[in-house]
Amino acid sequence: MKEELRKDWAFAGFQRPRDIFKPQYRHALLLLVMVVFIGLFFLSEKLALGRYHIVHCDLDDRIPFNEYFIVFYVIWFPYWVLMLLYTMCFEVPTFKRLMNYFILTYGIALTVFFVWPSGHDLRPDSFPRENFFTWIVKGIYSADESASIFPSEHVIGAFAVVFAAADSKRFSGVKMLSVISFLAIGITVSIVFVKQHSVLDIAGAAPVVILGYFVCFYPAYRKRIKKQREENGQGTKIPTEEKSQRTKIPTEEKSQRTKIPTKETETGQV
Repeated sequence: MKEELRKDWAFAGFQRPRDIFKPQYRHALLLLVMVVFIGLFFLSEKLALGRYHIVHCDLDDRIPFNEYFIVFYVIWFPYWVLMLLYTMCFEVPTFKRLMNYFILTYGIALTVFFVWPSGHDLRPDSFPRENFFTWIVKGIYSADESASIFPSEHVIGAFAVVFAAADSKRFSGVKMLSVISFLAIGITVSIVFVKQHSVLDIAGAAPVVILGYFVCFYPAYRKRIKKQREENGQGTKIPTEEKSQRTKIPTEEKSQRTKIPTKETETGQV
């Protein structure tokens, strides 16, 4: 594993800060887009306060508050950051597709936040119990405004990691991809149980996630499948000439097999 990682290290030969502008390293500059997006998100929250549209449905009232889901909620932060850093350093093509996904999907989400400010009033006035997990929830509530929620960036970011893992050569195995997918589902569900989002925010994120996948990841997936089929076809295909030699029965041998001696025929007739 160490040898593979050393071989795939994208910053081999990087010596000075200005080297970041060299073609083999400048993909890292795409991270600046995420810095801008994070700044725009907090700006959209501030601008939305007091004038946002309430996002709410009946199902929100039926889902009980559960502080234990805050574990999945906070996992989201290192979850996508670590995938970004890993792919940036070891799997650059996947990193570029992941960044294209974020630019497209978060760009759509931010546009909606500014054009149609959204918010919710789902947070409980008091907690049914006090424990370590409710303490974390209180910290999240105080740091995060209840605005700029539709579509949910938590959902968009969670499935970005799933798509990047499926595109990766190290995380696309069944076991690893299953764990990553489980975390993505847990994160998606957590946002409604800790009362940070409405169910409608998940519904609003779904088409954005699908669009991001088909635009940014699916073309590469289709190319891989096509290449695998071509390689498998070449591996099992029998050349026409060899195939004909295997199946062809020499004319002389064939005639000997089917020919009945004349004398034997005449004796049979007598």
